[in-house]
Amino acid sequence: MSAERLEAFLAEIYVDEVSRERFLADPRGEAAKAGLSEGEIEALEKIDRAGLILTARSLQKKRRRLASQEHRGD
Repeated sequence: MSAERLEAFLAEIYVDEVSRERFLADPRGEAAKAGLSEGEIEALEKIDRAGLILTARSLQKKRRRLASQEHRGD
């Protein structure tokens, strides 16, 4: 089991919409492609999908807000 690999996979599905959509369509397949262990794959299959989507949207809003502030020089 690689904590770094799992963390990278989670980060990707939280911030990248295409990766997230692929994961939601086939959690086992996408997690296996990422080289995650069977235990990690099983855990990801049980992920709170609504929570994943809500958190991803929240992160997207925060990134946009921060980018806007940086652009304005705040």
